[in-house]
Amino acid sequence: MTSIKRRHILTLSLSTVASFAYKSFASTHEATSNALDLAQANPGSTNTGKNASKLRLGFQPPYVTVFAMREQKLLEKAFEGQPTSFEYRRLLSLKPVTEALAAGALDLGLGGTPIPALAAGLPIRIIALIERSPKTHALLVRPDSPIKNIKDLKDKKIGTPTGRSHLLVVRVLESIGLKDTDVKWVQLEKDVGRAALLSGAIDVWATWDPFYASVQVAKEAIAIVDGTQYVLNYVALFGRTEYIEQNPDTVRRFLKAYQQAVNWVKQNRQKAVEILVRENKLAPEAAALTLSRRNILLQPPNQEYRTDLANQAKLLVRLGLIKQEPDWSQVIDTKFAASIRT
Repeated sequence: MTSIKRRHILTLSLSTVASFAYKSFASTHEATSNALDLAQANPGSTNTGKNASKLRLGFQPPYVTVFAMREQKLLEKAFEGQPTSFEYRRLLSLKPVTEALAAGALDLGLGGTPIPALAAGLPIRIIALIERSPKTHALLVRPDSPIKNIKDLKDKKIGTPTGRSHLLVVRVLESIGLKDTDVKWVQLEKDVGRAALLSGAIDVWATWDPFYASVQVAKEAIAIVDGTQYVLNYVALFGRTEYIEQNPDTVRRFLKAYQQAVNWVKQNRQKAVEILVRENKLAPEAAALTLSRRNILLQPPNQEYRTDLANQAKLLVRLGLIKQEPDWSQVIDTKFAASIRT
């Protein structure tokens, strides 16, 4: 009877995760498909000229600065007198952002540096750094898990949105003498990871804020390690190469508005927390925690960042996930961010 119950519970758990996974895939796929469809339906709508008629930004939920910029109408102020419209497209992870950029359905994007996309030759250029927040990433386990520290990771099922290319997981494994083949990888989107971890479908969830903060505050999971000492976690602003080259004034105006949003968030921490609560449906404690772990900034790509990118790329080459390191001299542009005064 006990074994039947256990099997039944496991079946229900896996069914729940599968349901969440389908919804996540459908949502992400729909967003990407819409982006691709839009680009194909409007092949002549590419933004050209010194000032583009449209600016389409793809971003992920944690970036409170984007919400602040939108709420404060800072882009409208920066483009006053210019016939430029703005679109904010919220996507769960980096891949849909880069796919939409490559398809011409987005102009600018925020997120971790898309090294595989750059290595594949997609026309994307990095123009600024907007965060350096290693503490926002972590490997999580259930409170009752037999996994107590990173030395217990061998043969465990680890869920990540990027599969084997998840930098934090790979670097943690290597620090204890394990290879990427010593664990079982489960690729799943962020909105599925929580259900997968709590149901037991995965043993470890590699995630970041606000997902990390949400389960931490709810006491549903604990971190066995965070990104400190393993990842710098620079977040970048990047865009379609053609758009950046053809619309330099638009890019500068955007950066000016973004810098104002950075300043606003730093000067209005409580209001920024309230934005995170509202936009991400977070508990106030979770919103405050994730904001406290974020080092928000706006600066040109620096040498520390370049060195870290090179190290990441070499690791991906060694793992066989990309064929060669991108040509950083061609994909990093510092002049736009350097022209913005704080």
